Amino acid sequence: MNHYLEYAIQLAEMTEGQTGTNPAVGAVIVKDGRIIGFGAHLKKGERHAEIQAIDMAGSEQVKGATIYVSLEPCSHYGSTPPCAQRIIDTGIAKVVYAAKDTTLQETGHDMMAQHGIEVAYRPHPRAQQLYADFYNSKEEAVPIVTVKVSASLDGKQATDHFESQWITSKAVKADVFQLRHTHDAILTGNGTLTHDNPSLTTRIEDGHHPAKVILSRSGKINWDAQLFQDRVTPIYIYTENQALSTSMDHVEIIYQTNIQIEAVLKDLYQKGYGRVLVEAGPNVTSQFLASRFVTHFILYLAPKIIGGQGVNQFYQTEFVTPLNQLPQFEIVHTDILDTDIKLHMQRK
Repeated sequence: MNHYLEYAIQLAEMTEGQTGTNPAVGAVIVKDGRIIGFGAHLKKGERHAEIQAIDMAGSEQVKGATIYVSLEPCSHYGSTPPCAQRIIDTGIAKVVYAAKDTTLQETGHDMMAQHGIEVAYRPHPRAQQLYADFYNSKEEAVPIVTVKVSASLDGKQATDHFESQWITSKAVKADVFQLRHTHDAILTGNGTLTHDNPSLTTRIEDGHHPAKVILSRSGKINWDAQLFQDRVTPIYIYTENQALSTSMDHVEIIYQTNIQIEAVLKDLYQKGYGRVLVEAGPNVTSQFLASRFVTHFILYLAPKIIGGQGVNQFYQTEFVTPLNQLPQFEIVHTDILDTDIKLHMQRK
């Protein structure tokens, strides 16, 4: 595989979680055997990766050059003009890309080829994996959802007395900070806010701090929770309590007659959030895991057995589901973090 295409994919991977409902894309421009420009899509509504790379190289230098892109250049007008047209206008001679954009009716590939540009599609497994979730998200108009759980070997997020700090190791905490960094919103329940008082920040150098989303049917909010002290990112509260109000300008309250996961996710997608991390207690976690909206499930298991009556068992349902109807996941990656196990699963 051409290493320039690898560079483009790496640039895209570095910006996961900060492009909202747009895909993360990387681009590298090469001429006479050297890189003359590169770029990544950094934020929805801003310049795409191809445009950044062209601007860096300069309009005169890119004539006759080759551009390597992680995703097929776009051919439509959105918040920015089509990248395929800009490539045509600048006189770039060749385009190599690693994943087709299956969400477009008119492909950038055909558009560029019709103007005499040599266009090569070179499928790459990392790029296919990077964009598979994006395609589904755009079709459903809901964010890509990851559920994260830290638990004991017997599946407890806390003891029956709500003691949870700390079940897993410091290595898991560091990994969770990185996980938050790759999402643009974190969703939790009012129970977690009450019992754990989390900050839900990344706590890493120059980390990307996601927006916070709280589900609270009752609207009984502890406004002194440390989460509300962070005014860097917006906070959204979904509630059925029409009387709930606040004077905090970074907090938005969304009233719903009956809070449903699908309605919350569709609203977040319309607000521009493309990747949501669920960090919550058993009630909210179980609702998501039982739904069809979870793409990734990350389970951290500590070698501890908590016991008790399972008040904080991470997955609980009102009814017993037949084995042949259970939600199905497949393990795609495993890690050992200090004394703990990390299981990364995807919905089948």
